[in-house]
Amino acid sequence: QLFGVPIRGTHAHSFISAFSDLNDFPERSIKTKKEQKEVNFWEFVDTARNDLNLGPTNEGELIAFAAYARTFPEEFIALVDTYDTLSSGVINFLAVAIALHRLGFSAVGIRLDSGDLAYLSIEARKLFIKTAEKYNIPEFKNFKIIASSDLNEEIIISLNQRR
Repeated sequence: QLFGVPIRGTHAHSFISAFSDLNDFPERSIKTKKEQKEVNFWEFVDTARNDLNLGPTNEGELIAFAAYARTFPEEFIALVDTYDTLSSGVINFLAVAIALHRLGFSAVGIRLDSGDLAYLSIEARKLFIKTAEKYNIPEFKNFKIIASSDLNEEIIISLNQRR
């Protein structure tokens, strides 16, 4: 930012595992995009998670996502495979994305770094579509899914074939 270069990217697995409870997230306020009104971001995230009602998720992961999104509300990309990708990471991402949306911001998407990237991306997209329809937020259908890890030409071709 100092040199006018936009910040892009995600956090590391170590960032996520550094959070275990709300004491690790002391600064929870964020200003709404339009009105610049200061609100408790965690309350929006927690409400969204409860509204989703998709089962228990890893609390530390959700707190880490909230902390990261609070800092980068327009560039929020979550690394969702630190714990359980589909039953925790993607759901926690969606809770934070809903909270950001309610405050006037737009999340970008998720990053997958391990596991069956094709299967996980297909299932994540299904959850995005389901959430978009439930909350009438069409742009959620178009969240980016970024794959990383030991990608090579063969893996990329395989991923494209399994779409």
